[in-house]
Amino acid sequence: MSETRRGYDRSGNGLVGALLAALLLIAAMFVLTRFGQRDQTDPAPTVGYTQELTAAREDAPFEVLAPTQLPPGWRATTVEAEGSGGAYSWHLGLLVEDRDYVAVDQGTQDASDLIAQVTPATYPGEHVDVGRVRWQAFGDGGDGDDNALVLRGADVTSVVSGTVSVDVLIGFAESLQSSE
Repeated sequence: MSETRRGYDRSGNGLVGALLAALLLIAAMFVLTRFGQRDQTDPAPTVGYTQELTAAREDAPFEVLAPTQLPPGWRATTVEAEGSGGAYSWHLGLLVEDRDYVAVDQGTQDASDLIAQVTPATYPGEHVDVGRVRWQAFGDGGDGDDNALVLRGADVTSVVSGTVSVDVLIGFAESLQSSE
């Protein structure tokens, strides 16, 4: 009766072959992770907003608000000015230290429509002073991650919103200017 080996080859050649296969697998994983295709694009690239701001200040039927200088770690990621048929809107979105978001939005549409359009913070709260102007604070009605400040004017509603505290929004709102 002949004996048949079962399992793996227990000779030195079998061990060397298994080690080589493991090393090749490790090398392949290293190459793929080190040199593999990576998405190099920033999910929220920085945008310049001064050109849009200048155009908006010329075209808008209201005084367009924007910061004269961004705090360290803040960068503009979205800017938009639109107008047609008497309606006009301005938006500047900022990323705060690559983590939180703050925006200033202004528009000639109904205040409650603009608020619902630009922020989940739709629950009215206390009034707060921003400089010498009284704004109304809004919250998200939940965990407090989304907050907004709203200033209703005769011809324009201004909304400062974000995923930061109301105190940070107040500081940002205080930095807003209607002209350079």
